[in-house]
Amino acid sequence: MKAKNLREALNILDPERPLRTEKELQNFFVTRALSPLDDLRLLLQVTTGSQKVLFTGHRGSGKSTELAKLTHGLREQFFIIHYSIKSILNLFDLKYVDVVLSLGLELIREVTTKKVKVKQKVLSHVLNFTKEITKETETGVEGQAEIGAELNLYVVKLSSKLGTEDATRTTVRETVSHRLSDLLESIDLLAREVEKNTKQRILVIIEDLDKTDLNTAKDLFYNHATSLLAPPVSIIYTFPTALRHDNDFMQVEMSFPNVYILPNLKTRSRNGEKDEAGLARLNEILTKRAEAPLFTPEVLITLAELSSGIPRELIALARRACLEAMKSNQPRIDENHVEKAARSKRMDYQVLLTTQQLALLKQIEQTKRVENDEAHRALLHNLSALEYRNDVGVWHDVHPLIKPLLNEGKA
Repeated sequence: MKAKNLREALNILDPERPLRTEKELQNFFVTRALSPLDDLRLLLQVTTGSQKVLFTGHRGSGKSTELAKLTHGLREQFFIIHYSIKSILNLFDLKYVDVVLSLGLELIREVTTKKVKVKQKVLSHVLNFTKEITKETETGVEGQAEIGAELNLYVVKLSSKLGTEDATRTTVRETVSHRLSDLLESIDLLAREVEKNTKQRILVIIEDLDKTDLNTAKDLFYNHATSLLAPPVSIIYTFPTALRHDNDFMQVEMSFPNVYILPNLKTRSRNGEKDEAGLARLNEILTKRAEAPLFTPEVLITLAELSSGIPRELIALARRACLEAMKSNQPRIDENHVEKAARSKRMDYQVLLTTQQLALLKQIEQTKRVENDEAHRALLHNLSALEYRNDVGVWHDVHPLIKPLLNEGKA
């Protein structure tokens, strides 16, 4: 249901909640130009082997929503495991072993929750292995008649400990690193049973790896690519867009040839002219969620332009403007409310950015180019510098909210 007033709009304009359910996608999803969704769907549907895919885009660009749309279109062919790595593990303490183990645990959870028919000896093998790697014998579920239910409860317990207990995570990591082949064997046995009995191939989608820092991403996808490629199922890994600007990314691509990029929606072309198609798509994102009369006509364009073409930024800015309108006891959002919301967000960047970073951003505004170095990668990571593309090329620009800071420094 569309929001009919500002109170409803405040609740529905939630930048932290991507579209997930079939109903949400049906009501709010906006098809966008240059989305790799169709290409990715075709790759998965037509190929017969397990595919390993890297998927990226700026934080907030809509990757989670696009991946949710992808899964809804593949459910007849694939047994899908779709999860966020940060719901299980600490993104600031993440190793390749953790990622492979999380895949195994989520596969077990999905299989046992959906009560997929699996041979008892396979379940016993998997349960015994999970007990061995944590050096535990008690699961707290004695008397459980069905081994699948016992395994499910044990996995829930272990997953919780991995995310919250440093000692458990260290112990498990050390053990699994020496027994990675055993973990992969358990995944393989379970995957074969699932594919045999469901008549579906397995597709695993691991989100939020794009929120890791560059060093962690390089350790995962460059130093330990072989381990991430080893599970015998199709996998989509998200990864930070800054990694694409690292010297080692060509080596990453040699291990992961299937790289897909979700570009930002364009608000302007490289030469500065308004991109009417991109602005219309951004307007549609808002007006599918809230009735158009809640915004004055010029406000929709202003919000779209200030968002930099990133859906999460658009929704977050509209929500801030909604609060400003409610504080003023106004029934709809006008330019004054948007300016106050923009000023608030701009002050966040004003505190964040150094004098040196502002100077780099000024160069990017002039050249439309990001250099391949750590300083520029940091600007991409914090979204002060952004990438755009069309059918013929790629260029970069400064987040529109920041541009007023470039002429005044940080004063």
